Amino acid sequence: MTGAYIGGVYMTLYESLLMNFGYNEPIFVTEILFKDYSRPWIYKELNKLCAEKKLIRFDKGIYYIPKETIFGKTLLNPEKVIEKKYIRSDSEIFGFYSGQTLLNQFGMSTQMPNIIEICTNNESSKIRDVDIAHVKVRLRRSKIDVTKENEAVLRFLELMNYVIPGNMDQFQKSALKRYVNENKITREDITRYAPVFPDKVMRNLIESEVIYSVTQ
Repeated sequence: MTGAYIGGVYMTLYESLLMNFGYNEPIFVTEILFKDYSRPWIYKELNKLCAEKKLIRFDKGIYYIPKETIFGKTLLNPEKVIEKKYIRSDSEIFGFYSGQTLLNQFGMSTQMPNIIEICTNNESSKIRDVDIAHVKVRLRRSKIDVTKENEAVLRFLELMNYVIPGNMDQFQKSALKRYVNENKITREDITRYAPVFPDKVMRNLIESEVIYSVTQ
């Protein structure tokens, strides 16, 4: 198989993918850069690797390198694809979980959602349902661009849109206050971002008394 010198080391495309992504991790075809080889050449090599079962096509434009086990080749967890596509990739953050999924993450509910809800920059529609390897995902275009700097406060305000203050116990309130403190969410943050959320977010903040944990 044709290769190239990368960092002074001769590598095939497969070796390069393994080094950069590892096993059982989503590989988006748009991420694949291999020296000066063209996109058609890369697609041709990907098809060869799939035929050799060194690479598996998860979905259009998405691949992964499986591990061989006594039970056969490993499967890629669809949630890894969902997270990389709509929430975060490397150090970049562009979305967060919403709805019942978000409530579960904060211990506000034990109900298992039948659809994963996400607010993300990587969606042009106001709301759209997609299916990723039989996992149902509801995407919402974020009300404001999500970044590494504001993700914590946006996620917090999104959560306050779903909580019912009268149903919250002391443990849940303490968990929210701890989140506020750990992420250094300030009143300036709340003032800046709350206007893009429904009015009930501020009502829930006050009724739950969590607002009093927000620092100056």
